[in-house]
Amino acid sequence: MSTLFYVSYAALWVLLLAVAGLLLLLYRHFGMMSLGTMEGVQRDGLAVGAEAQPISGVTAEGRDEGWDPKTGRPELLLFASPDCEPCKTVLPSVNRLAAASGERLGITAVVPGPRESAQRMVDQYNPSYPMLAEDGSGAFNRFRVRVTPFAFVVGADGRVLAKGLCNDPVRLRELLSAGGLDEAAGSVGSAGQPLHLMRREAGAAAVNGNGTTRAPR
Repeated sequence: MSTLFYVSYAALWVLLLAVAGLLLLLYRHFGMMSLGTMEGVQRDGLAVGAEAQPISGVTAEGRDEGWDPKTGRPELLLFASPDCEPCKTVLPSVNRLAAASGERLGITAVVPGPRESAQRMVDQYNPSYPMLAEDGSGAFNRFRVRVTPFAFVVGADGRVLAKGLCNDPVRLRELLSAGGLDEAAGSVGSAGQPLHLMRREAGAAAVNGNGTTRAPR
């Protein structure tokens, strides 16, 4: 075979590899765009029906403390951040929810970073429920949370009943209702934009939403 044939053959392979590389970059670009949408963010988090794992953290006072998903009662697990603007909207409603629910609903907030992050949250919101700093435990990664505020309703058996963004009182109410906690949802408020969140059913539906803050890593 002639030299020209080998050169053409090699050039064809180089062209093929270049096209494949461009296609991969294109798919990656559109994939990142999709993940950046609120619908993409709403697909974050442990799947509805998945078993939640315990979380270890540090309190604002510096005590090692953990969250146990199997407490024999429903749990609201909220991932928040001291620098998160939407958290400033929803945290007062979470405080009211804690006061109204008493011992019927467990509430725990997890924040990224060291103890000082939990201290900032306590100083800002004065919660009556545990505020745990992740402190390197990897809770955000294990629960697949990319943005805050993001919350889970966890059943007494430790499985996720509902999940989603909750960057205002309406979304918090919808999240609680999706997890079957209508009585608790009634103490949050009802005005605002509706949001359909994932709930534990035979076939969990897709979700949508808008507006939130990316969780720091």
